[in-house]
Amino acid sequence: MSNANFLEFSKPFIEAAKNVFETMVFTKLEPGKPSVKKDNTSKGDVSAIIGLSGEVTKEDGNKKYRAMLVISFPYDSYIKIASAMLMEEYTEFNEEIRDVGGEICNMIMGNAKRDLAGIGYTTDMAIPSIIEGPGHTIKYPEKTTVVIIPIKSAHGEMFIELCYAEGE
Repeated sequence: MSNANFLEFSKPFIEAAKNVFETMVFTKLEPGKPSVKKDNTSKGDVSAIIGLSGEVTKEDGNKKYRAMLVISFPYDSYIKIASAMLMEEYTEFNEEIRDVGGEICNMIMGNAKRDLAGIGYTTDMAIPSIIEGPGHTIKYPEKTTVVIIPIKSAHGEMFIELCYAEGE
């Protein structure tokens, strides 16, 4: 894995998340210190997941990459974020707000995709999915490094996880 490319690759996602949360959820995000995640257990109760792949064009040629964006929320944060985004008061996780995380993930990915194109990345993305339940696990693509970034907002905490690998 090229750490230089991973750092470059991750920046558009943080900027996109800030933009999406300010415009759609009406809150500012305060990213904490990133760290390498050592296990596959979610830090949140609800995780929105979207996979992506493509090619990166650099001076030393084209390389294929695969990656995944995960946004994990504790129930309390998820419910407050869904309430703010949908402009309706919710008090518990239910089917009505289940897809909010996937929509947020999709908007972040759409914003990041535009910025990634500007720095040499093509991007094919999957349909977002939701995993719900305390202590759930996430299946990351093989041979990827997962970086987790704690995020604070007026609606509570959440975690952005991003993994990336180059090669076949």
